[in-house]
Amino acid sequence: MHVNWSALGEVLLVALTAGVGVVALFSSGIVALDRRTTARADRRPAGVATATSALCFLACAAVVVYGLYLVVVR
Repeated sequence: MHVNWSALGEVLLVALTAGVGVVALFSSGIVALDRRTTARADRRPAGVATATSALCFLACAAVVVYGLYLVVVR
């Protein structure tokens, strides 16, 4: 039996990067949502925080959908 160690290492690296990246992106979305809530409570404009949180959550959803696409279709 032959194990392709370079391919295994590549899969490990991509999985680690994607896992850490999604967690960091989701955490950034939570922080932006908290800043939006704080800004609205202080009666300040919250447009940038709202857009940032929405983009972070949409990017997380896109990564999840892409992962499902890879598992189901390919």
